[in-house]
Parts: sequence; structure tokens; C-alpha cells
Amino acid sequence: MMTSSTPSQPRMRELDLLNKVAAISGASRGIGRAIALNLASRGCSILGTCSIESSVDSITSTLDSEVSRIFVDTNCHRPPSLRIQGLVADIFSADCATTIANELERSFGSRVDIFVSNACDPMPGTIGEMTVDEVQHSLLGNIQTPVLIVDELVKRHLFQPGSRIVYVSSVRARQPWSMQLMYAAGKSAGESLCRTWAQAFGGKEEKYSFMTGTTANAVAVGLTETEAVTNCGPEAVERFKTEFMPLQSIPKFGQPEDVADVVGLLCSSDARWITGCVVSASGGGIKIG
Repeated sequence: MMTSSTPSQPRMRELDLLNKVAAISGASRGIGRAIALNLASRGCSILGTCSIESSVDSITSTLDSEVSRIFVDTNCHRPPSLRIQGLVADIFSADCATTIANELERSFGSRVDIFVSNACDPMPGTIGEMTVDEVQHSLLGNIQTPVLIVDELVKRHLFQPGSRIVYVSSVRARQPWSMQLMYAAGKSAGESLCRTWAQAFGGKEEKYSFMTGTTANAVAVGLTETEAVTNCGPEAVERFKTEFMPLQSIPKFGQPEDVADVVGLLCSSDARWITGCVVSASGGGIKIG
């Protein structure tokens, strides 16, 4: 089995996101945390959300310390504008969008340059066994809340020209499984949202001229070693490997940093001409094009 080529330690990068602000949902662990670290190491301030108070410190303190250590280890000065803050904003709460927008106004100069919709409802929904509550819960976390967050940021004119919106999708949108009907449907809908956001925010509609040049893309994530996956238990993990790895061109268990680097690319100025797309971060597990 091929071993990971992911760098063992976060590396210092060009400060191409200096003075920018990113809001990242689900930033206390896994892929969301790796994305936050990627962007912060490039000078971007981070408002990272989590669902419970006990996780705030892992963003505000622990993640902040990791970023500072990167600058120290690379003999670079940490930019004075760089701020990292955790915030309880549960995607299943009715006030998630307003909580995020209020904090951006209060602590980040009433602006946001990057929004990464990472937090989701990954719970299985088996055909023939689902309840109304399970269906509604999945729709709330994977579709309704991301829509409301973007809407709130647009209403308050917090997005800046050339902003970046990234929706973290999944290969499940294209590789169905009878035990994840709603998850796959939600991720497919998220990809569709990006196409419409891209069309609206690029500069063609006067209503959104304040954020002209904004891009919106989805990242289809393949099998990745996160708590959400490993907590399913060894048998489930082996079943996932058996399902996904034969389809991958690079047959390894993906790491959060593998996905974060793809998201980080889409957040850069180099990706200014990429919008309304779904980018595969799956080691070739799905090939889009």
C-alpha cells in the first residue's frame, strides 16, 4: 500500500492571504482544522466555528499556538493582523448564520474574504428506515444552514470583492450507498448551490457588485482519515477502504492536509478563474471532467 506523501509538519507558505478573513465551519478538528491551519499560515485571520463550548479553546488557543509555532520554526514574524478565534455556532441551531455574521462584525472589521462550509451532518440514513426527524436534520445541516450563512453574509455586505466560497462535498454525491441517502443528496445540493452562487457573485448582477469577482466551488472529498471515519469502528473503516481504494489512482488513506491543500488552492488568487466547479480531492477516486 502506498504511504502518504503529505508533509509530516505544516510548512511556512507565502503570505498571500495577509489581511484577509476566513470563516470556517467545523474548524476544531479534522478537515476543517487542517483548512484553518493552511489559511492561517498564509496570513489569513480565522473565525472557526464549533458546536460546543469545550471545543472553542482548541481553536482560539491550541490552533493559534500551532500557527505561531510555524512562524517561529521558519524564522518568520507572525503578522500583527493575524487573529484566530473560535466560536460556538452549531449548524443545527436556528441562529447559526446570525451568530457568525455578528462575530465578523464585532471582531473582524465587518468583513469576510473566505467562507468554507465544512461542518455537516454525516450520519447514515438507511433507505426504508428513516424518520422525518432524520431527514429534516440532514437537510438542515447540509443544505439549509450553508444557504442561510451565505445569505446573511450577503445581506450585510460582509463579502469583499474577489471573495472565495468553498463547499466541502463528498464522493458520496457520485458513489451512492443505500445507508447514506440524505448525506449524498445534501452534498449534491451543495454542489448545485455553488454553481448558482458562482453565477450570481462573479460580477454579472448589479445587486452583488460589492463582491464582484467572487468565486464559489465545491471540493468532492474522498476517503479521508478523520474522526468521523475512524469513529465508525475498524470494521467500517476496512469496508470503506475496500470500497474506495480500488477506485483511486493514488491508493492511500487520504489525510486532512490533502484536502486542505486543495481548498487552500481554491482560496488563492491563482484560482480567480475557477468558479462554479466541483474539484475532486480523492486521489482520483472520482474523476470529474
